[in-house]
Amino acid sequence: MHQDIDMQWITSLCIHYNIGEPQGQPSPVTGGLLHRMWKLSTTDGQFALKILNPEIMSRAGVLSNYLLSERIAVAAASSGIPVVLAKTVNNDILTQVSGVNVMLFDWIEGAVLAPADCRAEHASRIGTLLHQIHHMKFEEQHSALWTSFEQEHLRGLTEEGLKTGMPWAQQVDTGFNDLLEWNEHYKRASIILNQNQCFSHRDLNPKNVVWKAGLHPYIIDWEAAGSTNPIMELLDAALSWGGIDSGKVNKETFITMINSYQKAGGTALIHVKEAFYGRMGSMLEWLEYNMRRSLRKDIFGESEQQLGNEQVLLTFSSLKEMSDNIEVWMEWIEEREKNETNNY
Repeated sequence: MHQDIDMQWITSLCIHYNIGEPQGQPSPVTGGLLHRMWKLSTTDGQFALKILNPEIMSRAGVLSNYLLSERIAVAAASSGIPVVLAKTVNNDILTQVSGVNVMLFDWIEGAVLAPADCRAEHASRIGTLLHQIHHMKFEEQHSALWTSFEQEHLRGLTEEGLKTGMPWAQQVDTGFNDLLEWNEHYKRASIILNQNQCFSHRDLNPKNVVWKAGLHPYIIDWEAAGSTNPIMELLDAALSWGGIDSGKVNKETFITMINSYQKAGGTALIHVKEAFYGRMGSMLEWLEYNMRRSLRKDIFGESEQQLGNEQVLLTFSSLKEMSDNIEVWMEWIEEREKNETNNY
């Protein structure tokens, strides 16, 4: 299901969710890198329809992870955080319609900011909300943050990419020693980061926040929610809202995010370098996933392969950029802390 969805299927979905009758063909929503999103209009209103990636849903443990993520989102909503929750049928947040896994949400009319359009005032609001999320009441058992990759696995994917002429293979092969170094950094960092965990959104970047009527954010896409290290997620958010995906991090926006989090009651910034390496670990997971997607492992199709090619190239370049700039960002944080000390 890509540019058009069968209207008989849409009618079945509307009956399943009891949301009235469909009003025309749903329109695709851009931005999703894992799943497909559509805007659906019915006689009862407007909805965001998420058609879930079958490769993702075929993995062991995915359903339990989705159920956990929604419990976290519900806890956040109960704590006063502006959250868009999945609609349920018989208390199920995820359902099948004619064999297709879907989730449905109320449509929020507002703006999703491009990385280049994020400003300090947006970062300030998100920093405060992130602190609230990290301190919401949610008592469940934490899990390890990452599963590391063995050198042989990464080497095997790279060599297969070279043999099949993948557009990213030469770049990854040339920088393979860097890849191994980043992998080792994050494996060592994870030992430290795992000692301090909280439950959170884990993907709080600009594409997952809808701004309604100015500076009124609604946090969407909670499917990745789970255990994380709070400092790692804070720095990840500061980089994302600071514009790392647009090519350069804005220092003012980056520091504003940290300041707003701290002013809301955040704890001291500790293990900062490990937190940066932890973010690189998440990027390495995304890199490995897209290498497999490019090579059409499991049940990936042709359109998924193209997206995988694009994301491998982009993610590898982003990893290099991050590695080159960690010391600069640490200097910003040290400068900030000195200024904070001098103000007392």
